[in-house]
Amino acid sequence: MKALGEARPASRQRSGWRSGLAAAAAAVMATSTLVAVNAAPATAATVDTNASYVLVNRNSGKALDLYASATNDGARISQWTRNNGVNQQWQFVDSGGGYYRIKSRHSGKVLDVSGFSTADGGAIVQWSDLNGTNQQFRLADSDGGYVRLINRNSNKAIEVQGASTADGGNVVQYADWNGTNQQWQLVRVDGGTDPTTPPPSGGSGCGKAPALASGTHTIQSNGKTRTFILRVPANYNNSNPYRLIFAFHWRGGTMQEISSGGTSGTPWSYYGQQEQSNNTAILVAPQGFGNGWGNSGGEDITFVDDMISRIESSLCVNPRQRFALGFSWGGGMSYAVACARANAFRAVAVISGGQISGCSGGTQPIAYFGLHGISDNVLGISGGRALRDTFVRNNGCTAQSPREPAAGSRTHVTTTYSGCRAGYPVQWAAYDNGHMPGPVDGTYAESGITTWTKGEIWRFFAQFS
Repeated sequence: MKALGEARPASRQRSGWRSGLAAAAAAVMATSTLVAVNAAPATAATVDTNASYVLVNRNSGKALDLYASATNDGARISQWTRNNGVNQQWQFVDSGGGYYRIKSRHSGKVLDVSGFSTADGGAIVQWSDLNGTNQQFRLADSDGGYVRLINRNSNKAIEVQGASTADGGNVVQYADWNGTNQQWQLVRVDGGTDPTTPPPSGGSGCGKAPALASGTHTIQSNGKTRTFILRVPANYNNSNPYRLIFAFHWRGGTMQEISSGGTSGTPWSYYGQQEQSNNTAILVAPQGFGNGWGNSGGEDITFVDDMISRIESSLCVNPRQRFALGFSWGGGMSYAVACARANAFRAVAVISGGQISGCSGGTQPIAYFGLHGISDNVLGISGGRALRDTFVRNNGCTAQSPREPAAGSRTHVTTTYSGCRAGYPVQWAAYDNGHMPGPVDGTYAESGITTWTKGEIWRFFAQFS
């Protein structure tokens, strides 16, 4: 291998609606204000407080989801492709007067309007069950068997913000206007009657004949032609949701070298992840402009978005299992992905990287693995530590100064941080070497480098099931 020479989206616009519809929405809001005083039970859904339900949004078809299966107070609530996981299962706890707390089966915490907000766009999070009015919801009927969930404190409805249809779309409160993004179907999943067949846990490409094959592909992104090489498992099964791993090349590198392994050969293909994943992952080697990742105006992040859209509409991918890694400038690009797309990617690995592709955002947690040589004179280890510490903070880990190997020891030291939020680990590996893609393990030859690095990275990724 060669070495290197949350602002939330706005809610759906309503200004263009016809006056008749606006009046109807106002009537709904006025009616709901009266009902809040003496809540009448919804007829569309009969709630069994002993049952568990998946709440499916009418607009997106996605499920109300406890993001990343978090267990802490204040954890984000989003929507996600339905998979019937326990982090998508909810129980209704009777608060009396027609109101319920909506409790996660995974964490035991309940839906909560953050800070008792009464504002449009107020965040829906999970919190310990205090039976506060901001944790109490009534069910209001919509047509077709759907209901709205109206908060007792604010009298606003739970909605998918901006009518998003994307995995990870924010869930907030908003004035009750009976929009389809405010309507939910209660689907019982504990052995009771379920009127639908649970879909696969993968994205929209699951169950379809594959529309992409291994090889080089070209797409239009941000008005420009971009290319990537795709590696599809030899035994591809369209009903099996696969991991999706992006491998970004170094400065002066190419997607062909990532795919082939470059001077290291097949054992280093996709930084060793082709070998390690053993036909359990779909692998992507994108090509950067000028053989780098300048990410001007965020164009390389947009390229990533467009690749995801193209690949996941054509192949069966688990949207919760997206990963990115890279060496040198590829590491910088992986860090940019961690900053800008923490809600879309499960984890990243940054090998000898620096903040050279930007960091738009950089405030959300994501599982992070940093690897760096102690004598790197191209992108110094201090920069690698700074990248790491961004996600030590974001992930709520306990700050520390991890032990690193002595010069000349030809060893590596791996540290797993303590105190991190559930599902958001941070790992740091320092090795006795310069600007190279891995530790030495007794030799400066690349065979020694790859043996350790590829396995460590794969084990880090594979822990997320």
